[in-house]
Amino acid sequence: MHIQSLTIILFLASLFQLKAQDLVFKASAPKYVRVGEQFQVQFSTNKSIDDFVPPSFENFDFLGGPMQSSSSSSTYINGKLEHNTTISLIYYLRATNPGVYTLDAATATYKRKSVSSNVLTIEVVGNNQQQQSQQQSPGTQSSSTPTTTEDPGNEIFLSLVFDKRNAYVGEQITAYVKIYTKVSLSSIERQTYKGPDFPGFFKQDLEIPPLTSLEREKVGNDIYHSGVIQKFVIYPQKAGKIVIEPFDLTVYLQKQVRQPRSIFDDFFGQAYSNVPVKLTSKAVSLNINALPIPQPDGFSGAVGHFSLSGSLNTNKVRANDAVSFKVSLSGKGNINLIEGINTDIPPSFEVYDPVVKTALDKSGYGGSKVFEITAIPRHAGNFSIAPFSLVYFDPASATYKTLRTQDFNLEVYRGAGDSSLVNVSGLSKEEVELLGSDIRFIKTTENFNRSNTYTFSSVVFYLVYLVCLVLIGIVFYVKREKIKRNADMASAKHRKAGRLAGKRFKVARNALKHNNYSLFYDELSKALWGYLSDKLLIPVSSLSADSAKAALAGKGVDTSLTEKYLGVIQNCELARYAKGLTEKTPTVLYDEAVKVLLAIDQKL
Repeated sequence: MHIQSLTIILFLASLFQLKAQDLVFKASAPKYVRVGEQFQVQFSTNKSIDDFVPPSFENFDFLGGPMQSSSSSSTYINGKLEHNTTISLIYYLRATNPGVYTLDAATATYKRKSVSSNVLTIEVVGNNQQQQSQQQSPGTQSSSTPTTTEDPGNEIFLSLVFDKRNAYVGEQITAYVKIYTKVSLSSIERQTYKGPDFPGFFKQDLEIPPLTSLEREKVGNDIYHSGVIQKFVIYPQKAGKIVIEPFDLTVYLQKQVRQPRSIFDDFFGQAYSNVPVKLTSKAVSLNINALPIPQPDGFSGAVGHFSLSGSLNTNKVRANDAVSFKVSLSGKGNINLIEGINTDIPPSFEVYDPVVKTALDKSGYGGSKVFEITAIPRHAGNFSIAPFSLVYFDPASATYKTLRTQDFNLEVYRGAGDSSLVNVSGLSKEEVELLGSDIRFIKTTENFNRSNTYTFSSVVFYLVYLVCLVLIGIVFYVKREKIKRNADMASAKHRKAGRLAGKRFKVARNALKHNNYSLFYDELSKALWGYLSDKLLIPVSSLSADSAKAALAGKGVDTSLTEKYLGVIQNCELARYAKGLTEKTPTVLYDEAVKVLLAIDQKL
C-alpha cells in the first residue's frame, strides 16, 4: 500500500515538473555599454508570475521602471493552433563607471514555486579606459567567440576572423567574414562580392541566417555593431605560414540629402541616399604545423577527435549469402575528408565497396559518417573477424590515437544445393548479383526506323518560339517595374514620415482634450519613435536609444538635441508606466514634443 502511494506521488510530481518546465523566465540586456549610456534590462516570461523581485541595480543609475508590455502570436504546429504570449518588464538604467558587473537573477513565484531568471554580465566601457590585450596561445581560442585584431577608430571596417591561428595540417579551423560599423548601414553588395581566397586549404561553406540585424561587440576600447556575412570551415593541406590576402566588399551607407523644401511639401519631409563605400580587409597569416613524424601504420589523414562503433546484421548465415557491417564514425574534425576505415575481413569473403553516408552539423563543428560494408562468405565455417579501426591525430594532445570496434564472430553453414545465386534480401541499398552472368549478348532483332519528320521546319515550332520570346519580354518588363517600385519605397517612407507623425500628434491632442492620458502618452511616444524609424530606416523593433543616438550623430545632429528628443520619449513612458517619476504636465510634454521634433527635422 505504501509503495503504491509513493508511486502515485512520484507520478504526480513528475507531471507537475513537466508543467513547470513550460515556463520561460529570461533576462536580457546589452553585453557592452558605454559610460553615461542609458540602456534597458528586460525580464520576459510566457506565463503569469507572482511576487516578482528584480535584482539590485546598485552598480548603475536607476532611471525608471518597470514598464510592462505584452505580445501574443499564434502558430500552427502539426495541425494544431498554439497561442504564445510574452510578458515583459523593462527597467531603465544608466552606466556610470567602467568595469564588468553582474546582475543577479530576478525571482518570482509561479504555481507556488520560486523560479529564477538567468544571471546577466554587463561590461561598461570607458571612453579613455586602458585595457591590456589578452593574447591567447595559438590553437586554444574558443570557436564560439572569435576575436578581431582590427585597429579600432574607424567608423566601419571589414575583418576576417578565425577561431584559431595556429593549427596542424588537416585540423579544422572556423573562419568568419564580419563587418563592424558605428554608422547606419543600408545594404551590402553581394553580386560582385567574391570573398576571401584560402590557398592551401580545403574550404567548406556553412549556411548562416540572413543578416537582418547587428549585435553589439567590443573592439579594443570601443563598441561596434557587428554581423557575420560569411562563415567557413577550412582544413589546411600543407604546413608553413600561409597568408590570406585582403579582399573587398562594397556596402551602402545611409546619407542625408540636404535640399530646400517648401512649407507645403510633405510634413517634416526629408530625403536620403545610399552612398557606396568600398571596404578592404587586412591580410591575415596562419601558422600551420606539420603532423608529427613518424606516422603510425593505418593513418590516412584523419585529424580531430572521434568515436567509432560497429555492428553486424546477423551472426549466422549460409554460404553465398550476404552480410552487412555497419561502422559509425562521429566527432569533430575533418570527418568529410575521411574516405575509409581499416578493415581485415578474411580473403574467403567477397567484399564490396562500402556505401558511405555523411551528415555534417550545420554549425560546422562536427558530424558523422556511416560505412555500410557488404561481404559474401564463399565457404562454410566459423570466422572471427578482426575489429574495424581508425587511426587519427588528436590536436588537443598532439598524439596519434587508434579507435577500434569489437570483434565479430560469424558462423557460416553450407547452403542447400549448389546455386550460384547470391541472396541479398534484407539489404535495402544493395543489388542482387548473378555470378558468372555479368556478360550479356547483344540483341540483333531490334528494328530502328528513321523518322522523316523535321521539327525545325514546322510552323508550330516557330509559333512556340515567338510566344516564348514574348513571354520572356513580359517577365523582364514586370521585373524591372518591380525593382523601380522597391527602389522608390525608401524615399516614399521618408516623405510620409512627417505626415504619419502629424496624424499621431493630432490623435494625442484629441486624447488630451478628453483627459484620456493613457492614449495621449501612447500616441505621443509612437509618433516620436515612428518618426525616427521612418527617417533613420531602422525597424521599430530594432530601434533603441543607443541606435537612435548613433544614427542621429552620424547625420550631424547635436548630442544635446538628441538627448532632449529621447528625454521627451522617456518622460512619456515614465508618465504612462511609472506615475510620479515625471513632474511635467501633459500639456508641457506635448509642447516640448512638437518643438523638439521640428528642431530635429530642421537640423536634418
